[in-house]
Amino acid sequence: ILLLYLFSFLSFNAYTQSKIDSLKNQLSNKKVREKIDIYYELSSLYLNTSADSAIKYANSGLALIDASKNTNRKNDYLCIIGLCFEKFNNHKNALKYLQEACNGFENENNKIQQIYTNNHIGIIYGKTSYYDKALTYFQKSLLLSTQLKDTLRICISLTNIALIYQNMNDYKTALTNFEKILNLSTKIDAKLTIAHSLNNISNVYSKMNNHKIALKYHLKALKICKELDEKIGITYVSVDIGNTYKKLNNIDLALKYFEDAYSVSKNLNDKFINSNILSSIGDIYISKKNYKKAKEYLDKAESIAIEIEDKESLKNIYESITNYYSCNNDYQKALVYHKRFKEINDSIYSKESSDKIAELQVKFDILEKENENEILHQKTEIQELAINKQIYLRNTFIYISIIITLLVIFVFYRYWLKQRANKILTEKNKFINDQRNELEEVYKTKDKLFSVITHDLKNPFGSIVALSSFIVNNYYTLEDNHRFNAVQSVKNSITEVYDLLKKLTSWLNSKENNIILDKTNFNINSTIESVLKLYKNPAEQKSIDLRFQVEADYIVFADERMIKTVLRNLTDNAIKFTPNGGVVNISTREEANNIIVAVSDNGIGIEKEDIEKIFNFETAFTTEGTQYEAGSGLGLILSKEFIAKNDGHIWFENNIENLSNDSSSRNQALYSEKQGNTKGCTFYFTLIKGLSHEED
Repeated sequence: ILLLYLFSFLSFNAYTQSKIDSLKNQLSNKKVREKIDIYYELSSLYLNTSADSAIKYANSGLALIDASKNTNRKNDYLCIIGLCFEKFNNHKNALKYLQEACNGFENENNKIQQIYTNNHIGIIYGKTSYYDKALTYFQKSLLLSTQLKDTLRICISLTNIALIYQNMNDYKTALTNFEKILNLSTKIDAKLTIAHSLNNISNVYSKMNNHKIALKYHLKALKICKELDEKIGITYVSVDIGNTYKKLNNIDLALKYFEDAYSVSKNLNDKFINSNILSSIGDIYISKKNYKKAKEYLDKAESIAIEIEDKESLKNIYESITNYYSCNNDYQKALVYHKRFKEINDSIYSKESSDKIAELQVKFDILEKENENEILHQKTEIQELAINKQIYLRNTFIYISIIITLLVIFVFYRYWLKQRANKILTEKNKFINDQRNELEEVYKTKDKLFSVITHDLKNPFGSIVALSSFIVNNYYTLEDNHRFNAVQSVKNSITEVYDLLKKLTSWLNSKENNIILDKTNFNINSTIESVLKLYKNPAEQKSIDLRFQVEADYIVFADERMIKTVLRNLTDNAIKFTPNGGVVNISTREEANNIIVAVSDNGIGIEKEDIEKIFNFETAFTTEGTQYEAGSGLGLILSKEFIAKNDGHIWFENNIENLSNDSSSRNQALYSEKQGNTKGCTFYFTLIKGLSHEED
């Protein structure tokens, strides 16, 4: 892995260096025209990394052009030298070379390069406060951009013009130009340009002390930058928003946006903006009189500003630290930092003299170019030997690294194949085991199903056969009431078989996922009342008080058909196992985001040894009701399946107390009823709380 990282690092750095090395190697074997192009490529490569080297190669190219009287690329070289002097803040020489290049591009009718050089000339005049001249060159750039119908270059030229008017305190004209840019960039959907124009508009309003309008435009610009995930834009716009809130004396929001800007800028490695943000946060904490945090942020800001030698930021930081010590009555340290502030402030104002010295140094370098060319020619052979040696060593190392890398990849590939084979084998074994377990489950279900069918259908069918035979054999000798009772018994047996078949069908459908859920919001109280109407007669036959306690209207989100089935099963069981004169109570209540439905009775309850069998198909059991009513045990199992499908939970609480362990369940109920100990049991289930029509 280390070899792979090292190889990647060397390859990345070798690319640019190898291109430069390749161009240098070609200089000795090429003709003058080709050398001019090579020197131009070298100066372009060095422009953003080493302005000194860029000037050196540009001057070498110009010397060849002068010697060969070939004007090809002369204007390009002049433009590069002018840009280098601009980097040195040598405005005089920068203007000289850029102006000469601009005239050359005009003669060549190269409008794009004219736009580029005119903009840079205007920027230099703007920096030196020659606003009239700056506007002249920016207007030229705008005219050329309009002729080319290049909207982005038009926006750039208009931006430069607007910034000049802003510096001249002509805010009305500046706003007009920024609004033009906003309209143009909106038409071509150039979102980054839209964000820049919005931010520039807000800065103008800030200078006009109209901070509320400025804030509106700042927030729009920030929204676009976030949509584009433009980290730099997010940072700078957040800082501007923080400063605007600071001016509005809303220091809490100012602090929020400064902190947001800092959280983004930490990953940009832009130490200049980090230093300024930390300093601003420190000032906010001084305003909030949180001096501990203020000092912490100001110390960080000072450390970064010293590291990058940013005197302008250091000046502001030392002023803030002076304020910090003054607020803490430490006037001795406040004086120390005030002196530092004064020293840096004085050094900044002496910058003009240092710029003049730099300008003289550049002129001296230009005068020495001929000597450098001669020395360069002498050093070329030595450098070529050194370069060839470096290339040989580098290539050797690369070849070795490639071989080692391939070996490592091969080893990892073999390891991956082995791991993959093991994974596939494990997955297949798991699949086989799952299928085997599923098959075993199917066989168990089948056996249990046959057991239920043979056990629970045998008695009713036996009764039907016996009663039918009895009626047929004795039909004419039976009295009407006896004949009616016999037919009524046949009907009850057939109804019992039919109910069992319906439960079996519903359970099998739920197992095979043949039941389609149709969840809706409905009133559970209305559903309970509709179910209770079905059991009014059975309850009256046993003199059972069938109650429904309503606290409030509850809306649930579930399949109403399934919930009705569950309510019917639980109500039927409650009536079945409640003695004559008992009470069956249904209630609802709200808990968190669920509605809990409870079906309670004071019947015979459930034996302790049978508790584990409830809701379990494999151990499903049946017991007789208080009037010897038969049951299959499938009702509760089906209820559990339906509640689970509706994302709910079902359980029960057994309330039987002090019952004798020697008697059957029914005898226990009768005994307990006499002793007053019967508590019965309560079945609960939960449903997801739904929305009413008004809330939906």
